[in-house]
Amino acid sequence: MVLSRRASLGRIVAQGLVSATAAPSPLDAVENLLALQGQQASAIPWAIGVRCAGVSRAQVSVAFDSGALVRSWPMRGTVHVTSARDHHWLRRLLRHRSGAWERQALSLGLDEALVERAAQVACDLLEASPRGVSRADLVNAWESSGIDTVTASSSQTGLRRRHLVMRLHLDGLLAAGPLRAGEHLMIDAQVLPGAPGVAKGECGHEEALAVLAARYAWGHGPIGEADLARWTGLTVTEARRAIAQAREVGDSIGLPIAEFEGGLARSDLADLVEAHRDEARAVFALPSFDELHVGYRDRSCLTDRAGEALICPGANGMFRPIVVANGRVVAARSPGGELTFTEKGSSYAQEAQREMARWGDWLFEKRR
Repeated sequence: MVLSRRASLGRIVAQGLVSATAAPSPLDAVENLLALQGQQASAIPWAIGVRCAGVSRAQVSVAFDSGALVRSWPMRGTVHVTSARDHHWLRRLLRHRSGAWERQALSLGLDEALVERAAQVACDLLEASPRGVSRADLVNAWESSGIDTVTASSSQTGLRRRHLVMRLHLDGLLAAGPLRAGEHLMIDAQVLPGAPGVAKGECGHEEALAVLAARYAWGHGPIGEADLARWTGLTVTEARRAIAQAREVGDSIGLPIAEFEGGLARSDLADLVEAHRDEARAVFALPSFDELHVGYRDRSCLTDRAGEALICPGANGMFRPIVVANGRVVAARSPGGELTFTEKGSSYAQEAQREMARWGDWLFEKRR
């Protein structure tokens, strides 16, 4: 079944892409979504800025420099941006779903003894440089300490290194924060707010999963159990249990949830869509890996198979910037900057070009 156009407009509104739901700050924009995919560092400021009211690129950088926002691997083996206060909560809540990744890490020789050595080197380095260190500085420190970060296979060069960095993030020792020369420097994650009781097997785990479902529905809805499972890496069974409790928990945390277009969403979404339908149907230029596209399993309200092929031509997980109009993807931008439209002679061509240029100017803080 294809989701309705109204479902797409609902997601646009819920994600803060219209004035009524736009966030006053980068921190609020990220916390509304709970987590925002951050695989491509250069796309992060745009993804945050487009969901804010009158925020500059510099203000996004300040949010990372101040420690309000961090970048890490809290779920699904994929880099995400979260608030500092959500980082350990989300990481610990979903840590039990990283078993397959841990087995791969072991196959690369990353046993506990080596990880402990690498962690100590990282802690020593950050003690000397508490404002953050680059990935290259960390790798150099490991190499200087006799820790081999490169696999024997030339086809896997860098894989062991990436797994070691990721393991220390998963363990809650590292996170990435301040932005320098296009790179988020690694910081000591142990200084971030803790999250006792939410890990698998702890007393608050099931309730925390319901909170996760409620927050995901609030900032992404309408959503279903398959969307939650895909977004978090939870099993469908876990997602189903969490969604079953989402309404009750949502009420208790001040995020009331209700049904909307066959899924769960914030309870006022129907009224918001009705009041801001024209804004939601406008033309939006969105970055690579944007949550409006990648934040769901079922994207049928946003695009079709032909549109997916434009967004990810190589079917290799590398998503392109997109243009959305009237709740549907109408174009994708190639690495060379050209827009390819889903329909020839698109009536949105001029406005799409203008929106892309506007956000390009914003990224480089140009004044028009």
